[in-house]
Formats: sequence, structure tokens, C-alpha cells
Amino acid sequence: MAKRGKTRGGSTPPQPVTGKRVIEGWRGPQGGCIRLAQVGEDAAVQALMDTAGARLDQPVADQFGGELAVALCAGLSGQEAWIKAMAPLLVQRTYLEAIPGLSLVLVAEDKDGDIVGAAYALPPMPIMNGAHEQGFPPAELMSIPLAVAKLAGLSVTEKARGAGWATHLLKRTVQIYEQLDLLLLYGQFPVDSGLDRFYQERGFTPLAPQEKLDLEPLSLPFGIDPGPGEQLFVRWKH
Repeated sequence: MAKRGKTRGGSTPPQPVTGKRVIEGWRGPQGGCIRLAQVGEDAAVQALMDTAGARLDQPVADQFGGELAVALCAGLSGQEAWIKAMAPLLVQRTYLEAIPGLSLVLVAEDKDGDIVGAAYALPPMPIMNGAHEQGFPPAELMSIPLAVAKLAGLSVTEKARGAGWATHLLKRTVQIYEQLDLLLLYGQFPVDSGLDRFYQERGFTPLAPQEKLDLEPLSLPFGIDPGPGEQLFVRWKH
């Protein structure tokens, strides 16, 4: 019989994530850590996003050390807190002003204090635009960030590759969004990049090159097309 507190496989279930833990971070490879991005680290994160073919939105970069992930961190204590923290951002501000509080930027900091990796996730603007064009009322538009997030970029510096930083960044990103009870986390990568195996081994389902993401499970009457030469990958709530 397995000991109490253990899963069937014998591993200890992960501890619930708190906002404090996101800010202070988790232990990472080789004596480093995974944590929320801080003020002054936007240039390092943007350089990493450039190598991944992604872009760090300026409103998000401007809020490193400020409102970055403030609603997400509040929402880790429960769905009611998540809605309460998110609603004022979407009701009282423009979408660009609301993005930072609803976005997540985790960095990989090595034992020397250098930023060697980053993961950037944010509300799914293509899906929200599609719903707006379909005439969805504001209340339904507001519910989309509660259900879906896009992993816009995941990158590690060349010198730090092979140590497991990307796996740790992705693991913590998924852990946060799972605790927020998201239904879908998705992203895209260049076709023939070989990243399909990386994401598949970490719980995502790569779609076929140029395959459209069907949003019918979310009761949305449209889908998301990958960019030219891109391939989508998805992780639906189990």
C-alpha cells in the first residue's frame, strides 16, 4: 500500500503554488532558480524571445517589478480571487493596459545571477479578437483569459542548453496555469524545428503542420491558424 500523501507512482504530489512562490522562485538546475521576472530584466528576456522568434510586448516589459502577473498570482488562491483580480483590469482599462497583470514571464537565473532562459505566456489575443469579431458580448470576452493562455515564447541561451532549464521553465508555467484551472494552453513553433518531440514528451500535443486549432470544445465557432511555416501545440485540461 502506498504511503499517505504519495501518488500511485510513489512521487509526492506538488505543493500548491502561491503568489509568493512565483515571485521568490523554485530551485532550478545547477544551483539556479526559476522565478518571476524582475525590474531591469526586460532586455535579457527580449533577447531570449528574439532567439525564439517571439516578441515581448512593451506594456508587459514596462511592468517588470510592477503589475506583471498580479492577477495571476492573486488567482492562485482560488477561482473567485482570480475573477476578482482580473475583472477590474478588463473592465476599467484598455486591453493593452490589462495585459501585464494577466501575463506571466518566468526567468531562469543561474547560480551566478545571469538570466539564461525565459518563458512568456499571455492572454490569447487571436482568440479574443475572433470572439469580438463574432459579436460575443463583453462578459463572454472577459471569460476567455480565465480559460485559455498562449505560450508566446520559451528560450534558453546557447551556453545553458542541455541542463534542463527549458523543461523547468515549462513545468512551472504549466503548474501555474493548471492551478488557475485553465482549459487550454497553446503555442506554436517553426515546422521542422524538432520541437514537436520536446513538447510532446512534456505533456503537449503537437498538431500537424498548418493544422488549425479547433476551439469547438470552448464553444467558440472558429479556430486558430498557425503562422506561415509554424506548427501549433496544445495542452487541454485533463
